[in-house]
Amino acid sequence: MPEIEDIIETTETAPLFLWWQWALIAVGLILLFIGLKMLLKSKVKPPTPVNNLKSALERLSEIEQKELNDVELATEASLLTRQYLQHQFNNPSLFQTHQEFINQLNSSDEKNDLERIPEAARNEITHYLKVLGEHKYSPSSDLPAEKEKLIRHTETLLRGVDSSIPRTIS
Repeated sequence: MPEIEDIIETTETAPLFLWWQWALIAVGLILLFIGLKMLLKSKVKPPTPVNNLKSALERLSEIEQKELNDVELATEASLLTRQYLQHQFNNPSLFQTHQEFINQLNSSDEKNDLERIPEAARNEITHYLKVLGEHKYSPSSDLPAEKEKLIRHTETLLRGVDSSIPRTIS
């Protein structure tokens, strides 16, 4: 019978893990990272909605601080009102002529996104924008030329339109 050889001792240490064990650990960590990322992404709070009235009133106070003549003030107030309506109702009012906007505001078209504004508020906006339009294109002394009066009227109009919008409570 052949003689059994003794086990030879080496100074090398055995590897902690084999290559395929390291590959499994790497794949497991990647899957864990992706799972955590998806979990955290689903729990992210939705962005807070922009308060269009607040930003419009802030812009109005900036306009009030400027030294503008009556025509510039009427132009800024008209632009501010149209921007508010654009952001609040997704309305393309900035890209329409004065007359197109007034016609759209008073129309009963099904695609009219300004239909959500009550009729009394639409009439007030129509009158306000007509006065501003007349003042911009043919200034006269009988139109609201006083800066403070025009600023307060714009603020009242914006607050009135915002308060008349039907809201859904969630």
